[in-house]
Amino acid sequence: MKIPLYFIISIILLSLDPNGCEVKKKAATDGQNISDEESSILTDSNHEKANEDLEITSRIVGQSNQKEHMVGVFYMPSWNLSPDPKVDVDSFWACLTGRENCGHSTNTATWGPKGRIYNNQYPYEGPFLEKKPHPSLKGFYKRDDPQVAKKQLEYMKDYGIDFFAYDWFYGRHYYYHMNFSPQSKIYYPNGWKRDNSRDGRVAVPGITQWTEQLDVLLKENEKLPSSKQMKWAINWCDDSDERWMAWLDLGSPASISAGRNYEGETPTKELYLQVHDKITQMWIDNYFKRKDYLRDEDGRPIVYLYFPQDLESRAAFYGISMKQLLDRSKSLAQKAGLKGIKFIAVASGNMMPNEMPYALPTKWQANNPREPWRGGKYTGKMLFQDYVPRLKSMGFEGMTSYLYHSFYEKQNRSYTDMRATYRGHWDKWSEMYKDDKNFEYQIPVAMGWDQRPAGGTWPQQTGFPSEPQKDKVISNKSTFKAKLLEAQNQSEKYKATNGNTVMICCWNEYLEGNYIEPTEGHGFSYLEAIKEVFVKGNS
Repeated sequence: MKIPLYFIISIILLSLDPNGCEVKKKAATDGQNISDEESSILTDSNHEKANEDLEITSRIVGQSNQKEHMVGVFYMPSWNLSPDPKVDVDSFWACLTGRENCGHSTNTATWGPKGRIYNNQYPYEGPFLEKKPHPSLKGFYKRDDPQVAKKQLEYMKDYGIDFFAYDWFYGRHYYYHMNFSPQSKIYYPNGWKRDNSRDGRVAVPGITQWTEQLDVLLKENEKLPSSKQMKWAINWCDDSDERWMAWLDLGSPASISAGRNYEGETPTKELYLQVHDKITQMWIDNYFKRKDYLRDEDGRPIVYLYFPQDLESRAAFYGISMKQLLDRSKSLAQKAGLKGIKFIAVASGNMMPNEMPYALPTKWQANNPREPWRGGKYTGKMLFQDYVPRLKSMGFEGMTSYLYHSFYEKQNRSYTDMRATYRGHWDKWSEMYKDDKNFEYQIPVAMGWDQRPAGGTWPQQTGFPSEPQKDKVISNKSTFKAKLLEAQNQSEKYKATNGNTVMICCWNEYLEGNYIEPTEGHGFSYLEAIKEVFVKGNS
């Protein structure tokens, strides 16, 4: 039996990729200070008790309230940074409480050979203990704690959130062995080929990554009464270049000689499509058949797809279009008895000609087509305003955003700036699709942006952030609520064609300073703002 130690460790841990669901590629621009009002955080000592009282009464009040808009929120998972499976170093909490164990700031692939360098000009500003989750969530909680998961679901429901979109990651390159006990429960479609002479080694690789929180959330959700359950959807994040390069390395001489792979296990076009089918089949078997999965008015499951340019550009390496991939998934769903799949692009990008080096790519090209594992480059770049009109022909039926950092030349250097850039996007895309009933623009809202816990905005190989002046785009309850009201009005204005969904980023993007989950610093203020805006009787 040939089972390299590499596979055993990687399958068990699956925690080494430091990338989150936000790709950091930006050029440097001038800074600007934010106002005291915008950067303030609620710290009233009586706030915690007031919210504990509100927690008790909100369920009773909420039962009789009605809503006119659907409110969704993105949910970002964390993972274990420790190579020892018996020791848990949470990727979020390690960065909030210090810098020594922070896998993001110490990542040499992101920051250069020395990791993030702190000095007088670029100082360390942590620890960021005000971001510690509320005591009712057990503070720096464990990812798989069912009591915490249940409380998170209850808070979402009680405060007017209708569904969460879970940032879902997949490692295409992981082969595993179905007859080997530690790997035997990893999903593999029934009837698919495996090699029993090699302990049931799968013919088609690929496994989910960082789904511990999703698993416990779903288990706790199905225990709740149907009226209290949260709807949820996948937000597929195919945004890691490191995972892409690991996929291309499958057939490299180094991979074969090291015993990571066998002769013939190469990243061909055929295998790429088989992995895509495996991803879709997993959605069908494990997710889409659940009663709590989010569906459109026609009963089709909804899948959000984060940064479509990543998936598109890599599929283009094989001559495969995005439409071919999405149509392939829709067809598999229909064969399984579903009505198809509704794909919504989660998209954003640069819009100025001088930002073209950081624009959205449409193709990945290998430096040497015979040895793609040695690297390549992303080409066919398009500015965001040129990319968006292509989405419908690519197979998408809607668009929203995780985060907008700019609108043309307008950059986010304060929350006032962010509100302005968002209004620019809302108007542009709402108008573009106002007469198209087959493509909806879901109005996005963000709580803010502050990437200091992960090292700063944006990481450079020099070890320093290029735009640290963008790291204090912070709202408070008042400014966040004002933005929600603006989003509500925008959604209502274009509801006839664009639907009635408002997407909020994010429940728990702690390392990007974008989190509405109750914390010691801001209490329940952001959840209160959501409820006051979107649930009648709570204004």
